Amino acid sequence: MDYHAHIYWNNEEEKEKALGLRIFLHDNGCSLGRIRDRAVGPHPLPMYQAGYNEKTRVCIEEYLYSSNGGLSILLHENEGEDELRDHTTGARWIGHELELDLSFFQEQ
Repeated sequence: MDYHAHIYWNNEEEKEKALGLRIFLHDNGCSLGRIRDRAVGPHPLPMYQAGYNEKTRVCIEEYLYSSNGGLSILLHENEGEDELRDHTTGARWIGHELELDLSFFQEQ
C-alpha cells in the first residue's frame, strides 16, 4: 500500500518549517508534490504532498511525528480507488486536525 503525507502551513514561519522537512523526505525515497501556496482540492491551507510506501512508512512517519514543529500533517492511505475513504477513515493526523472540504470528492 502507498501513503501520502500532506504538510500544511498558516504563515511564513510555518512554511519555513514545512519546507525544511523536504530534504529528509526526499533523501528517504518520498515523491514530493508541488508546493501549493494556496488551498487546493479538499485541503484548507497551503501545503505540499509527500508520497511513500509500506517499506519506508515507519521511518517517514516517525520522523514527521518527531519533527513536525507544531505543524498540521495529514497522513493517509492511498488505495487509489476511494479518495474519500483514504482522506477520512484511512487517515490520521499529526498536530492540529484540520477540516477538509469533503464535498470535493463528491464532485468528482
